[in-house]
Amino acid sequence: MRQNIIVHLYGLIRDMYAEHGDPRVAHLPLLGNLWIVLALVGVYLAFVLHYGPKWMEHRKPYELKTVMQVYNAVQVVANTIVFLYGLTNTYLQPGFSWTCQPFDKTDTSPRMMHVLCATYVYYMLKYLDLLDTVFIVLRKKNSQVSFLHVYHHAGMVFGVSIYMTFLGGSHATMLGIINLLVHSVMYAYYYASSLGALRHILWWKQRITQLQLAQFGYLTLHFLLVIVRNPCRFPPFIAFIGFIQNIFMFFMFFDFYYKTYIRKQRQQQQPPVKRESPAEAGLKLS
Repeated sequence: MRQNIIVHLYGLIRDMYAEHGDPRVAHLPLLGNLWIVLALVGVYLAFVLHYGPKWMEHRKPYELKTVMQVYNAVQVVANTIVFLYGLTNTYLQPGFSWTCQPFDKTDTSPRMMHVLCATYVYYMLKYLDLLDTVFIVLRKKNSQVSFLHVYHHAGMVFGVSIYMTFLGGSHATMLGIINLLVHSVMYAYYYASSLGALRHILWWKQRITQLQLAQFGYLTLHFLLVIVRNPCRFPPFIAFIGFIQNIFMFFMFFDFYYKTYIRKQRQQQQPPVKRESPAEAGLKLS
């Protein structure tokens, strides 16, 4: 019975990819086959949540300062270039809509192919992002491997693969454009802090979280636009998922922001409680 369900599910997904997949990108590696994507995400989750920490349990943390500096520098350069390239070919073009961009898999114009090229590089960067957690595990900073961190990285790989396979160049393009900008700033902070400039740029950390909150807030409204009014016929189900997902991420990040900054600042501003000496307590009782 279970085997029949798996076979049936496999057939449904195969047919969906064959019938509705974008032929403009179907030939690209890590597209057109959901099982490979799920397998890679599964390997990532297994390593960062179980096998990695277990393997490092009796080992000393790896010193990865130079490796991480190179990694962060590459991330800054790559995210910035793709952001500028993608923005130039999308929302800075007169024919690309901010409010409801349609999906047309027959559009093979040079501009749209540039958009798909930028989107594919962005998709590859989501796999590169996974190394961030791997470095955390190898450095035995396991407290940083939070649910929010792992969910965000794994979910982005899966989500962008679906978008690239079925909706490249559509209304959801805004998510990638904003995310590239946020990651450019975030990895610049990581790179600067690794050089010993943490004291001078510590204020960035709170601003980056605020930028992430603004990102999810805007994307919530962006997907709400095509739920309320949908002249470009963007798939309502996908728009609803995007809407709910960004609300969820907003509250997850807000919870982190509140606990890390607002509550901590309030606690620091509270005057210390004055403790009475035994003599003072005795005077009050007498």
